Amino acid sequence: MPHIIYLNVPYVPTSQKRHRHTRGGRTYDPCSEQKRDFLRLCQSISAPPVDEHMHAPIGCMLTFTFARPCSHRTSKGVLRKSAPLCHVYKPDADNLAKFVMDALNGVYYKDDSQICALQVLKRYGDEGSVRIELEYGTGDGARTRWREGPVFHNRT
Repeated sequence: MPHIIYLNVPYVPTSQKRHRHTRGGRTYDPCSEQKRDFLRLCQSISAPPVDEHMHAPIGCMLTFTFARPCSHRTSKGVLRKSAPLCHVYKPDADNLAKFVMDALNGVYYKDDSQICALQVLKRYGDEGSVRIELEYGTGDGARTRWREGPVFHNRT
């Protein structure tokens, strides 16, 4: 039976930045502090899984919610008809997912190579947040509802 962890993290979606190199030849991750803060926030919301799930295949569903800019609303606060439904601007979905998967690596799973199914959605909402759904021990790595695809009619 699969074990599922749900995390709704009140965190502005952040993308993984490329590793940097110093003149001395050292390589460092410019996002390491942000990832550490994100992981602490996740751990305060839900404890990591027990050891039996640490090596299982994982289905991962990530929903990144971006706060709508003021230009999407009228002066009365009503959403404009011309406001886009989906967030189709930078940051890229793959870099957002990489940030989250790297931050949770070693704590919520042994290695992010265990993730055998990944769904990433970018959308607009009232404020920025990251919703994480980790499903441990699934043979195919994802539930049937994931295969239905994203919902584009959400106008929040």
